[in-house]
Amino acid sequence: MAELTEADRYLLEQIRKGEPDGWTQLVGRYQGRLLAFARSRLQKKAEAEDLVQETFITFLTNLSKFRDAYSLETYLFTILRRKVIDFFRGRQTRTCFLTDVLQGGQADSSRAPADVTSPEMSASWYARRDETSDQGRRALSAAVTELINRLKSAQNFRDLMIMEMVFYGQLRNKDVARIAGIDEKHVALIKHRAIKEVREHILSQGPADIAGVDSPSWESSETSASMLTEVWEAERLTCPKRSTIGRFMLGTLDKPWQEYVDFHVNRLGCHFCRANLEDLQKQTAEEPKVMQDRVMQSTIGFFRKP
Repeated sequence: MAELTEADRYLLEQIRKGEPDGWTQLVGRYQGRLLAFARSRLQKKAEAEDLVQETFITFLTNLSKFRDAYSLETYLFTILRRKVIDFFRGRQTRTCFLTDVLQGGQADSSRAPADVTSPEMSASWYARRDETSDQGRRALSAAVTELINRLKSAQNFRDLMIMEMVFYGQLRNKDVARIAGIDEKHVALIKHRAIKEVREHILSQGPADIAGVDSPSWESSETSASMLTEVWEAERLTCPKRSTIGRFMLGTLDKPWQEYVDFHVNRLGCHFCRANLEDLQKQTAEEPKVMQDRVMQSTIGFFRKP
């Protein structure tokens, strides 16, 4: 599970003390990647800028609901994604470029995202969960993270890519099989093994409030796959760190990692990581300062001292 960095923790402390400089630094830190994501979903630049501005305002006005145990980047992306969904009147936005193509027929950023059946995640997803549900989700997230880390340590990127396509990209088994060049039954086997390993890890940690997880039938139920997809998408469990994307851009990763990150960013096409890559490529541009000025002007009232 991605956690809050020390740098972000410091900025949040400054913001909570009412220090404008902390807010200025936080906006500067995240505005570029948020803008890149919004522009990939919206046709007009001004519309993207408006939603990013609203994202920062929403975050600031609901700061008391933010849990410091979670990644700030993921939380901001979640707020922005919810606003994009609202912009298109409740339609869902997919997390991956490849899913756009296979399920939407084309990858056209000027059109409204098509509806899909996966559950929509709201910006207050973290804050609204009750304590019992939170424990269950933490257990599930920890189990999936353990599985992902094992595959990365073994550099078994093939199985990891397949699971990303199945759970994160929400692709059908037959599409995954065609892309990976393997039999569809093999995809189903990898999916089943992943769910089984997650279940066994959860049970090994003691009682967990996840409905049906103590039953072997949970492994083959639609609920189990849906839950893995939900936590995978909400917490972006396989998204590379921004520093890793930077090294990928420079071509300095070891070959297996370079190929895996290339798959995640360019082939699977995670919209969040593509936004990070685009932001890194445009860090020296003038536009970030313009956007930052807009955000600061709209939020300055929060920092006026009595």
